[in-house]
Amino acid sequence: MASSDLINIKDNLKNYLKNTEVIDIENKEIQDLALSLSKNCNSDEQIAKNCFEYVRDNIPHSGDIKAEITTCKASDVLKHKTGWCYAKSHLLSALLRANNIPAGFCYQHLSCGEYENDKYCLHGLNAVYLKKYGWYRIDPRGNKQGVDAQFTPPIEKLAFKLEKNEYDLAQIYDKPLDIVINSLQSFENYKQMSKNFPLTNEFIRRAKLEDAQELNCLVSSLLLYIFEQTPSWFEEDISKDSFEKRLKDKNYEHYIYTIDKKIVGFIAIKEKNHLYHLFVDKNFHKRGIAKKLFECVKTNMNTTNMKVNASLYSIAVYKALGFKESGKQENYQGLDYQPMVYESK
Repeated sequence: MASSDLINIKDNLKNYLKNTEVIDIENKEIQDLALSLSKNCNSDEQIAKNCFEYVRDNIPHSGDIKAEITTCKASDVLKHKTGWCYAKSHLLSALLRANNIPAGFCYQHLSCGEYENDKYCLHGLNAVYLKKYGWYRIDPRGNKQGVDAQFTPPIEKLAFKLEKNEYDLAQIYDKPLDIVINSLQSFENYKQMSKNFPLTNEFIRRAKLEDAQELNCLVSSLLLYIFEQTPSWFEEDISKDSFEKRLKDKNYEHYIYTIDKKIVGFIAIKEKNHLYHLFVDKNFHKRGIAKKLFECVKTNMNTTNMKVNASLYSIAVYKALGFKESGKQENYQGLDYQPMVYESK
């Protein structure tokens, strides 16, 4: 990796080390605990594991103990020794950041049937940036029967296995979602909180195999913008079967933008350096969805020198995202395209 790439990665991680009102890493108790958890450690992995296991095992989940207090700020979670999953992720992030280890926030869209039937909510967890592996998700929720979250990089072992209509939100946030903070600050105890978990109907999530048909329909609806007559090779490339193959292939990563359960856009990255697909439903153009999808990619991987073969009608979109033309226009079996490369800012 070139030195400029390393500088770009470090710059992108700065926000994941910040002290904030909620992630108050400068609090004395946070500082003292972070120092004790790093004692005799020789790597960021050892420190991160100690921080993770401390929050997982020593801070009871507020839902498990039906706590009469709702905590939010990291130092308050430590002080009162309890927190919902979101609050526990705030404390873990603070302990990691206090040890100069970048830490972010992740969410899942899960059933909250444990508290109320036929209802969904957000579940909060963390991502930690490890020097050896990059971003690695960990869930400090707290183990119990049927829940066994562990720290085993690079293999994830989270608290919950996704079931039907459950999703991983794809973005690694540098601060907790406002909707999460609002819930934690508005509802004072177990009874209130268990009936008012945060939830959003608009988010970017990781793709699932069952998305293949809807992705095919989305791209098919946009073909008139790309071709006068769609070549057979492209029809094959966007078929349901082809989408299923790519969704199973670890060389591809797909991020899905959904509103009210409808897929309105998606981005696919091949081998972490080639933007393979970026499509947005025509009814949702000019709403910043393409930008949000690419920003999500940037939180998950290094986009320095990422390439794209842009169809001619999409060149302006890619320029707005920070790509520049790289070489002359070319043609592949009836598709005119412009090679482009991303310029890191």
